[in-house]
Amino acid sequence: MKVLLRLVCLIAVLISSLEADMCEERAERVILVSSAYEIDVRSCLLNPNERKGTIIWYKNDSKTPVSMEVDSRIHQHEDKLWFVPAKVEDSGHYYCAVRNSTYCLKVKITIKFVQHEPNLCYNTEAIFTQKLPVAADGQLVCPYMEFFKDEKNGLPEMQWHKDCKPLHLDNINFTGVTDRLIIANVTAAHEGKYTCGTFYTYLGKRYPITRVIELITIEEYKPVRPVIVSPANETMEAGLDRVKN
Repeated sequence: MKVLLRLVCLIAVLISSLEADMCEERAERVILVSSAYEIDVRSCLLNPNERKGTIIWYKNDSKTPVSMEVDSRIHQHEDKLWFVPAKVEDSGHYYCAVRNSTYCLKVKITIKFVQHEPNLCYNTEAIFTQKLPVAADGQLVCPYMEFFKDEKNGLPEMQWHKDCKPLHLDNINFTGVTDRLIIANVTAAHEGKYTCGTFYTYLGKRYPITRVIELITIEEYKPVRPVIVSPANETMEAGLDRVKN
């Protein structure tokens, strides 16, 4: 199996050397910041009309593809880039290239991994902002968890914290449902930093995954009903002369 993987990598290197000058390039503007020392997965951000061939990952401007051996800390599995786990020094530019015999596209993706700030369970650079209207039930969604579903398409059980303190899920005020936190009757007091976390088992070893969400509440939108100011009784008299006019 390892011999076959090395052969695939060698072929990819030869193809990249021959077709490097023919590749169209573009860069993604969004920089996704994640916590270091956790397992992390990245996908090649392609438009539907760009999925025309095999995807190969590279780091920086290297012509050597990222390893496809699953026991390598940074490796490609299928068409995804895996960090098992990620480290701060892994931050930088990565390229995913999609090729066939007549087409080549390289997408530049900037990745940043950060440590938790002192006395915090997160780094402010890694915050996702979500907004909920007050006076109604709402839900927070733990982002970018779709890569960690099991063979039955299920997600690991989530643990939730608010401002780095464990959140009591009483199924009344707060209810955890897969990757979502249901909040009953949202008020301004619910604002804060919510952390969703779980563990993912990879090759027999458990790795942490966390996301931090800043909840901002907004005033509930209420459509304004038209109010008739004049006439006061909502009727208007019209004489024959007015009808004629």
